Amino acid sequence: MIHKILLGFGDAMLVFMVVACAGNAADSVSLEEKLAQRGFTIRQPIKRVNNPRVLSWSSIDREHLIIKLGASRYYLLTLRTTCNPILSAPSISFSNTSGYLTDNGQVLVQDSREHVAHCSISTIHELEKVKTIANR
Repeated sequence: MIHKILLGFGDAMLVFMVVACAGNAADSVSLEEKLAQRGFTIRQPIKRVNNPRVLSWSSIDREHLIIKLGASRYYLLTLRTTCNPILSAPSISFSNTSGYLTDNGQVLVQDSREHVAHCSISTIHELEKVKTIANR
């Protein structure tokens, strides 16, 4: 009986170690690589975006999201801290209603339980869509 308990504990530790290592491998991918996988390169930072009517958006991770404004205007928003709800949020909006999205504004993230998280923006970068064979 004692041997089975210790064996079970050892198996649990092994599973924990494998899961922990797998999580670290995904975290080692740089932001530039994540953007390249989505067909983008990062450009210069900007202070504000005029008329931020979002056509689509996608989260890269808990601190970064891509927003599409207009036919070919893409921006990377970097958040000040991690924003867990961003990975599964059905919708987002912005706190600033002055007609501008600024690098000191907030992304309002509604999760599935109708809770709204206020995630502060740290920086905004323009993104350039890279011409590849897949997206020509």
